Amino acid sequence: MSDTYDAGLYAAVHDGNPGDVEFYRARCAGARSVLELGCGDARVLASLAAPGRVRVGVDIDDELLELARARLAGSESPEATERVELELVHADMADPTLLVGRRFDRIVIPHGGLYCLLDDETLAATLRNVARLLAPGGQLILDAWAADEFHRESEPDDQVESWLERVKSVELEGDEWEVLERSRWDKPTQRIDATYLHVRVGDEEAVEGLLRQRYLTSDQLRERLSAAGFDRIELAGGFAGEPWDDDADLLVVVAHAPLH
Repeated sequence: MSDTYDAGLYAAVHDGNPGDVEFYRARCAGARSVLELGCGDARVLASLAAPGRVRVGVDIDDELLELARARLAGSESPEATERVELELVHADMADPTLLVGRRFDRIVIPHGGLYCLLDDETLAATLRNVARLLAPGGQLILDAWAADEFHRESEPDDQVESWLERVKSVELEGDEWEVLERSRWDKPTQRIDATYLHVRVGDEEAVEGLLRQRYLTSDQLRERLSAAGFDRIELAGGFAGEPWDDDADLLVVVAHAPLH
């Protein structure tokens, strides 16, 4: 998340794609340990509790981790806390010392978290970490908006940076907010810097939040995952296993670590 984006507003606006929680629950069934990279306010991680399962969430944003702690404290009974190990870690997912010596059956990066890695070096370092942290035969599972058609068919001249698009309405601490977005796109670097304008109903001034992203095409992601050592990479166009094609709106990836 950008350091210029209020954590509460960010979490309220960026609340995943429909069906993602159920998808991650199903894909983590039977896993003894789950790591979420870019866990944010633990919206997904909180849903992955299971008896005996170890859960670890990593995020670089202190304020989002505070929201995660509050969510988890409110969602789990004392009895559940006794049975389920949970750890929140303030760290950069690209740090080569991240969780050294640990292994996980599943690593998840929901809702475009991979797109917060803004250059090839950071992406490669993160995927090396994922490969190192996965147990033999473990799975990396992620979802993001599908960029293939957009990157292939759109041009920067098609977008006006001053143009505002309504995103949604959200409620936060009893207040209603209207959320608008404008963005700046650099096609050669595949960077999109999106500015969100949050207007509390009844107010005139907007609260701005900046979210920097770098998207990947499906071919680029396959190449990066293969280079990191994943030996089987599955792509889908939705959480129900819809076939992948480059006209899909959603990219869902399951990458399998080698068995040895």
